[in-house]
Amino acid sequence: MEVEPRASHPTEPRTALVLSYSVIETDPRVRRQIDWLTESGWTVDTIGLGARSSVARGTHFELGSPSRWSTTRTGVLLAQLFLPHRIGFRRQLADRIPEAARERIRAGRYDLVVFNETEFGPLISDPKWFTSAARRAHVHLDLHEYHNPSRRRRSLGGRLTARHYRWIRRHIGNDAITSRSVVNEPIGRLYVDEFGIEPPVPVRNIPPFVAQEPGTTDTGEIRLLFHGLAAWQRGFTEILEAMRALPERFTMTFMLMPNPPVVARLQEQIDAHPARERIRIVPPAPMREIAERINDYDVEIIFYRPLGRNLEFALPNKFFEAVQGRLGLVVGESPQMAGLVREFGLGVVVPGFEASDLAETLAAVTADDVARFKTASHQAAEILNAEVEGRHFLAAVDGVKARDRSAL
Repeated sequence: MEVEPRASHPTEPRTALVLSYSVIETDPRVRRQIDWLTESGWTVDTIGLGARSSVARGTHFELGSPSRWSTTRTGVLLAQLFLPHRIGFRRQLADRIPEAARERIRAGRYDLVVFNETEFGPLISDPKWFTSAARRAHVHLDLHEYHNPSRRRRSLGGRLTARHYRWIRRHIGNDAITSRSVVNEPIGRLYVDEFGIEPPVPVRNIPPFVAQEPGTTDTGEIRLLFHGLAAWQRGFTEILEAMRALPERFTMTFMLMPNPPVVARLQEQIDAHPARERIRIVPPAPMREIAERINDYDVEIIFYRPLGRNLEFALPNKFFEAVQGRLGLVVGESPQMAGLVREFGLGVVVPGFEASDLAETLAAVTADDVARFKTASHQAAEILNAEVEGRHFLAAVDGVKARDRSAL
């Protein structure tokens, strides 16, 4: 059934479609986009994995399950070797979009279309999807972090899908995209250098402001915390090694998202650790409660070796969640994080990426230092929050093209 374009009306709310190949309920960056748009008067539809959730403010369209052939080794092999890229894309993703959503896109029902990351990019160059009516929308691509084309060559599956991945990635520079955003300016420069596009707007991963005071500081215990993704690249080895040398006043808590193999291995290492009585793993907090739940801790450790561009220029959610939690911060010489720590006096910067560097820096931290760091986070929380950051995103997407619906 064909959907007629809406009649133009000067007071009619603007409509947006936000697409993400994620469970939007648990995707903080996408959730914030929806919040910002809704609070600015937009009617927002969503396309993503999972059924309708509390996040969806308009109509949520759930992506269908992938066809059996596209999830088998034989099917993937045949698709990668013999199917044209566009047909492979339709079979693997586009055909999973519900028909009702397709009709709304084709009929030009949206003033704004927001693509999160690159998965849906080929839709904009397919006239069966982006008709002349659909192309009147402002199309925004949020690239999030840096998508390195060479990473697909590091495994057999990656090498097999590398050509298709590079084809999808080429759509980053498509002229039909009106605006783009990334997590920070250095990541944006990587895309500018590669695609010759206008610099994407930096939109940092910052949670909403939380009205709370810093927790009390115990002169006899400094409570260290790492919360977030369970991955060894996040400095777990260095943290455990540092705990061997740190005085007994330091305790360490890992508040980790589910990743059973990593969590199990980490627990094994903790069980064999000489400071095991001072190290523990606890369940993650609900996303919207993180700042309140971590408020009882003292110092967040974010110690990422620069193993790739995204880690080199990392400025993760957890950094700003720690600020909203009113914690101090200990970070490595990651330029984006280190710059903010120094600018706001949030904590200390470790001068190297060895466990010994981390241990030496932490050992010098006193209870008075921690109290000072927490006070600095309390002050910075008024500036480093989603309400402020949302202005950058809204400015990027607010150049909605004028539309003459009477011509549709």
